[in-house]
Amino acid sequence: MSSFQRCLLSIACFFPLLANAEGVTIFSDVPEGIWYENAVAAFLDSQYLDSTQGRFRGSEKALRGEFVKLVVELNGGILVDTPTVSHFSDVAPGDWFFPYFEEAAREGWVKGDQDCFPGKPCRVRPRESITRAEAAAIIRRAFGKKPLGIAPAFKDNPAGNWFSEFVQIAADHCILQGDDASRSVRPHDALNRAEMVVMLSRVDEGKRYPNC
Repeated sequence: MSSFQRCLLSIACFFPLLANAEGVTIFSDVPEGIWYENAVAAFLDSQYLDSTQGRFRGSEKALRGEFVKLVVELNGGILVDTPTVSHFSDVAPGDWFFPYFEEAAREGWVKGDQDCFPGKPCRVRPRESITRAEAAAIIRRAFGKKPLGIAPAFKDNPAGNWFSEFVQIAADHCILQGDDASRSVRPHDALNRAEMVVMLSRVDEGKRYPNC
């Protein structure tokens, strides 16, 4: 059952949407003034988020399928015909995220576990949560952000890890800003839905450290 189908069975789907001060329709569980309000409103306005679902669920973990869908949408959507057979062993053609993973794989943004694509079997774990490091890696591939070497290193992002460069590039471009008090970026932590839309909304802002 898809998340949308599950939502239809829940009273949460019928909560009314609210409007913020600018008149943009917003989810009922996104309080006015909360740190991710503007990102959510912008994504709703661009129809990247489903306005028929009454709640945003910002504190819930972002799933890999949800993240890949938004990345594809931000890059113009599905641009070629989707194949009828899945390249991934854990994605079926009937899954709602199937065309997005096919598009992302074709573009080289998603490579599967241990860079298995286009080999078989190849898994992408669409229903599992995505970590902050994994999100930074996909953003680097999908949006072509270049390393600038201007942001200071986070204390929990030492050189030598597979994700170190991706996280640093995201910091250079103000996409990942870390925890102010500790200078930590928590690369292994699961991204939540609020962090997901904020990170992706920062991609097009064109900012560079330290002007974040």
